[in-house]
Amino acid sequence: MLGLCLLPGLAKGESPPLKESLIAVGKAFRLDHEAGKTGALDRLMAEIESLGQAHPAKREPWELLENVADWVKNNADKKKAYTRLVRLDAKRHPELVKLAKEELAWLDFLTKPIELKFTSTDGRKVDVAKLRGKVVLIYFCASWCPPCVQEYPTLKSVYDRYHKEGFEVIGISSDKTRAQFDQYSKRKKIPWPQHYETKPWEGRIMKQFRVRYIPRLFLLDHTGRVAAEDTRKNLEEKVRELLAKRR
Repeated sequence: MLGLCLLPGLAKGESPPLKESLIAVGKAFRLDHEAGKTGALDRLMAEIESLGQAHPAKREPWELLENVADWVKNNADKKKAYTRLVRLDAKRHPELVKLAKEELAWLDFLTKPIELKFTSTDGRKVDVAKLRGKVVLIYFCASWCPPCVQEYPTLKSVYDRYHKEGFEVIGISSDKTRAQFDQYSKRKKIPWPQHYETKPWEGRIMKQFRVRYIPRLFLLDHTGRVAAEDTRKNLEEKVRELLAKRR
């Protein structure tokens, strides 16, 4: 929706069909947002409110708002958009309301100190709450995942360089079998504690962190909150930055 162009104009005084109005509103928001103009989301939401009132039986205006909420990167903007969607008539728009509630719960999860406890495959007790004051990477991976295998040397290098300064890694594996997991861990001599999900994609921790692809990275600051996600290309830079903020 956001990438569509305006359709041809209408005759003077003629109200545009809903689809054309939504395309125009979406394009205007995208241009304002990319230009960094303040109030872009507020203007969009006002337009959507107007279209929603003019077309009370239609879900398309609210689908545009959901589309925008998913597209923007700023969590405050996401929360504002999803909060409005939650207030929709749940009988008329059950799917949108349900999705918005789930997204708000996820955003709330990302802003609170992470709670995660388990006994690692080598017997170590892991409790993220006890690692407050350190920078922690929660790393979802598998030996069958080429990017995970390719990036292991870099991750290991960052771990070796900054572990003594307060950098910890916690691995969550979604290997297809425990034998594959054990063989890979032994061959790579993985030093950090790991959890093996017996039901990949449906495991408790995979669901807690809403993991839908791997490698998936959550970098926690010294307060235990998520400071960055998927820092594959600039992991060392982010680790240094977060370690410096502890001082």
